[in-house]
Amino acid sequence: MALPLSAGAEVVRAVSEMRASHAVSAHWGSSVPAQGAASLTYDRDTGTIIELVMTIDGTSTDDLAPAGPGGMLGSIHIHNYPQGGPNFFIQQLPGEFEETDSGFVFRVSNWKVEDPIVGPEGGADFVLSEVERGNAYFGLHTNHALCPGNTKDGVAGTCAAPGTALSGHITVLPAPHPDVVAMFSQ
Repeated sequence: MALPLSAGAEVVRAVSEMRASHAVSAHWGSSVPAQGAASLTYDRDTGTIIELVMTIDGTSTDDLAPAGPGGMLGSIHIHNYPQGGPNFFIQQLPGEFEETDSGFVFRVSNWKVEDPIVGPEGGADFVLSEVERGNAYFGLHTNHALCPGNTKDGVAGTCAAPGTALSGHITVLPAPHPDVVAMFSQ
């Protein structure tokens, strides 16, 4: 159930197609056959994710792998381009998983965006601004994705954190016309 919105709230809606062939996961050499889609709705005025629903088919929650030192970043994040660039951020997403017959659904509801664990000054507002600029993507890490050419503990093809197995560009949808909004709010 979504939080009630204040009158005049600036609701932003976005979508994403998650796949191994997206530029970021392809860079990591992902061979994960899974795919999925995500829809994101947030209140720009309060910085609250009203609802994020990510549906993934072809892999299970058992395959997810947390990223970062000691897994502190979890397995699903919002990032921006370029990966590893000077203003790159990692916005961890706290959510709930529901297993399905062929994968899982990941949900985040009524969560106020926090300052990212990794990233530049500007915090949560910077994260939402990058989404709105078309400069952000979802990243999903699994234990299948290795890092070609990297070594950790002397073992070739491994990472300090698992590579991105699935990723997808976040596309902000155009806002509905005010007359349509008024018609549905009556």
